[in-house]
Amino acid sequence: MQSVRTRFAAVITAVLLCLTGAVVAVQSETTTASAQNPSGGIAHMIPGRVNLQPTGSGAWVNTPLRVLLPRPGTYILDADVRGRLAGDGQDRLLASIQARLWDATDAAVVPRSERLVTHMNIPPLSGVVAKQSTAPISERITVTEPTVIRLQVRRVNSIGETIRADIFSDGSGRTSLRYQRV
Repeated sequence: MQSVRTRFAAVITAVLLCLTGAVVAVQSETTTASAQNPSGGIAHMIPGRVNLQPTGSGAWVNTPLRVLLPRPGTYILDADVRGRLAGDGQDRLLASIQARLWDATDAAVVPRSERLVTHMNIPPLSGVVAKQSTAPISERITVTEPTVIRLQVRRVNSIGETIRADIFSDGSGRTSLRYQRV
């Protein structure tokens, strides 16, 4: 059962995301980081999806998935990001979903954290085609103060238009973000 604080934080996050127009989230909030302590923790996106279709191609958007690095030090960050792309197969499609870790405290990309989550290259007249993949992200970061690390994603349509572009988390594959102080 979620606490009132967690529900309230999820509502505030959803309102802020809607006000910025950054992303349409369907049942996508994070759970409290399990076994969270100063040395480490993990957060999972609850079952649902982050729909990237309403955002412009190439626009980075925040997901609700984040962790707090609670004190200065060096941390190992690990994420698993499950993405889905679909096209109607009538026209050529060259598209991808990309992810990165974002240091929300310093408003900067975690160096070398950019990953290709999933990619499609479909010739025309091939019928409806969809692809799902999960990409890992593993990086080390040193921080000088408590720091929020967030998962950001984007859809890139190089040729054609996708009909679906999502980040998922459910029983078939979880999107998660972990940290461990070293």
